[in-house]
Amino acid sequence: MKSLQSKLWAKITALLLLTVFAIVLFFSGFGVLYLADQGGYSNPEGFAEDHIAGNAFYSAMNTAADYYSAVLQQSSGGSGSALSYYEQQFSRENSNFFFTVQDDTGKIVFESSDQDETYQYMRSQEQYLSYNWRDVVEDDHVFASEEEYQTYLDSLQKQNFNINDAYITEYIYADETAAASQTETSVSKEIMTDDTEAEAASAPEPDEAGAVREVHAYISYQRFDYQHVTITGYIRSPLTAKDDIYQESYYSNLLVENRHVLIAVAAVSFAVCLALLVFLLCAAGHKEGVAGIHLNWVDRIPLDLYLALAIVPGGCLFAIGVDLTNASLAISIFVFAVLLAFAVLLVMSVLMTLSTRFKSGAFWKNTIVYRCLCLLFRMGKGLKDGLSYCAKHLHLYWQAGLIFVGVSLAELFVLAAFSRSGVVVIWVIAKLAEAPLLVLLAVSLQKLKAGGEALAAGNLNASVDVNHMYGVLKSHGENLNSIAQGMQKAVQQQLKSERFRTDLITNVSHDIKTPLTSIVNYVDLLKKEDVQPEKAKEYIAVLDRQSARLKKLTEDLVEASKASSGTLPVHLEAVDVNVLLSQVSGEYQSRFELCKLEPIVKLSSEDPQILADGKLLWRVFDNLLSNICKYAMPGTRVYFTSEVQDGRVSISFKNISNYPLDITADELLERFVRGDSSRSTEGSGLGLSIAQSLTGLQKGTFDLVVDGDLFKANLSFPLLNA
Repeated sequence: MKSLQSKLWAKITALLLLTVFAIVLFFSGFGVLYLADQGGYSNPEGFAEDHIAGNAFYSAMNTAADYYSAVLQQSSGGSGSALSYYEQQFSRENSNFFFTVQDDTGKIVFESSDQDETYQYMRSQEQYLSYNWRDVVEDDHVFASEEEYQTYLDSLQKQNFNINDAYITEYIYADETAAASQTETSVSKEIMTDDTEAEAASAPEPDEAGAVREVHAYISYQRFDYQHVTITGYIRSPLTAKDDIYQESYYSNLLVENRHVLIAVAAVSFAVCLALLVFLLCAAGHKEGVAGIHLNWVDRIPLDLYLALAIVPGGCLFAIGVDLTNASLAISIFVFAVLLAFAVLLVMSVLMTLSTRFKSGAFWKNTIVYRCLCLLFRMGKGLKDGLSYCAKHLHLYWQAGLIFVGVSLAELFVLAAFSRSGVVVIWVIAKLAEAPLLVLLAVSLQKLKAGGEALAAGNLNASVDVNHMYGVLKSHGENLNSIAQGMQKAVQQQLKSERFRTDLITNVSHDIKTPLTSIVNYVDLLKKEDVQPEKAKEYIAVLDRQSARLKKLTEDLVEASKASSGTLPVHLEAVDVNVLLSQVSGEYQSRFELCKLEPIVKLSSEDPQILADGKLLWRVFDNLLSNICKYAMPGTRVYFTSEVQDGRVSISFKNISNYPLDITADELLERFVRGDSSRSTEGSGLGLSIAQSLTGLQKGTFDLVVDGDLFKANLSFPLLNA
């Protein structure tokens, strides 16, 4: 069964079979219900007779009255065309019905055809038949009350007078103490009772004294000649003519004879229709060669639109079916079958597309209502986002907003004083449209300003948000972002070059260090040998001194490269500044004496602690004190101080330079730059650069101050537990 669900021929075959069996089910089910309601199962023998005596007889008697009315009209000078039509219709060849007409005395005044000796049914009916229009009666009447007026109208209707018009003109009180009131209500020609009661209900009531009022009314009606007759109808036996009575008898007998077969046919048809319906609903959405649920062009039509379009042909089919009630039975059955086939196809198209949409999950989303709701939701979300955007950036445009409001109010006062109200309304609409544009413009300009200021301050990571920017403003914002990106690329390129240079120095220093170690070792071995003559010993001493200096320079290069690149491991811990400063000054006490320098140590009384790496901080102090020993003027004092200020610990080293300091502090921090311009002293010019890099690795700051010959190095660290 599942393999057939994707087959197109299987679906078409099932749909055609469903249409055929649905038609069979409709007519068989209708026949069963009709027989059950009309006694076809409880009294099958009398079912056909009752229908012939009931339905067929009723229609024939009405036509008989029309026939005799045409006879009366012709006798009064009317046209005979209608009479010839009825004569042909009631002839023996065309009708199984004939009738007689008797006057008030019981005398037969008319016979439709020769009477038959045998007939199946007979029925008599008294009627008033109009046959001659006489005149129009128009008159003003006076009645004692509204009830009397209504009774008179009812009597005219009972006499079959055709009332043209009738309405109350005025009420007049007998004591003439109340003012007359007149109504303008006209009463319908055909239906008088309801409108007349409305007139009576709206009329003024008698006064408290009980004055009786008279009713003046205008009445106009057509008067005819009427004849009271008794029409007696007969149905012949046997039924020889193929008229409606014959058809009624034939189909009634056919229904009764097959009453049990109809039940079986209806049951089988229902079962087959149900099975085919289930198959088609299961097969809906499946297509051969396509996995999953496939939506065709019908399934892509919005569901509510499709249902609305399906209602139109459905209503047309219903209207056509209603119009068939007056047609012959055979024609009605055929047309009903065709209409039912179209109805089944229409209903199945709706059910199958509903099944497909449910399976694919597109039932609700593929509707016009859903799309309208989504549009409203997007509009509401857009409005909310716009208001949120304005509120978020209020600080960017409030000044421009105040200026705009002020200018707008001034314009409003001028327009209100010298212009019409329509111009003011147009102005208000224009301002409402301008306000969001002004907000957007102000926010965009402020964003551009902030982005430019950030770039000017050196923040290369700053970027301008170009969302909700348009035109030249967006282009300018993108240009600023391009500038920032270009500067970032340049800085990255410079950093890359710096790293490359650092790596080069590190690698070369490492390559130099290996043979240098061998040279130092062999020089040390030569020093231990008894080398002759004395001149060779001097050469060995020079080699020893210069190899040691070269080794120190190589180590400094490696350390400077590691410090500047941040590859040195840093282990931060609590360090007592006073203790470390006292230890390093004590270590250099002997060197200070050799250099004729007097150290002055001033430590903070608060015993400050900082978070630093003790080894690296010792290396910083060691570099600074080493420089002091090399470049300080002999016979001067050297100051080491520590103090706590604003949550930070400041450490300073001050000395008087032995050489004129004709360079800036920034230049001294460059690599290979020495305070001794003659470069006659030992040193590589890397000590201060290393000290600055190591201080930065420990989250501290390193500054130099040069004031004449005064050299001052300042270190600053955050106070621990500040």
